[in-house]
Amino acid sequence: MLTAPGLYGGGYGAAAQVGFGSALEERVSKADVYNSPGWRRMQENSSVRPMRQPQEARHVVIDMEAVSPYVIGDRVFHQKFGYGEIMAIEGDKLDIEFDQAGTKKVVARWVIPADQVGDVPF
Repeated sequence: MLTAPGLYGGGYGAAAQVGFGSALEERVSKADVYNSPGWRRMQENSSVRPMRQPQEARHVVIDMEAVSPYVIGDRVFHQKFGYGEIMAIEGDKLDIEFDQAGTKKVVARWVIPADQVGDVPF
């Protein structure tokens, strides 16, 4: 099937105007990709808040000698995970094997001894 030149981009018609192709190529070659509004806004704000490398954490104390009020084998209760048994202690973090939730690492202050569950108002 033959179609009229330029009907489906055949190179005739509007695209064949003198100088159109070269003007487009010239505009593309001069396009500045760093001239968008977002890029200009970032450049303006960079003088207000300069970018810098993250600093290392200083004065952070990790207490690996923290004394836990629990010992391995104690039964404890956690409000979300339920009852469990302490399997390991690392500082103030307890590895607890919960009856329904599996093994979790929990900070000691979030559990209570299982025998004191009736005394807690929650």
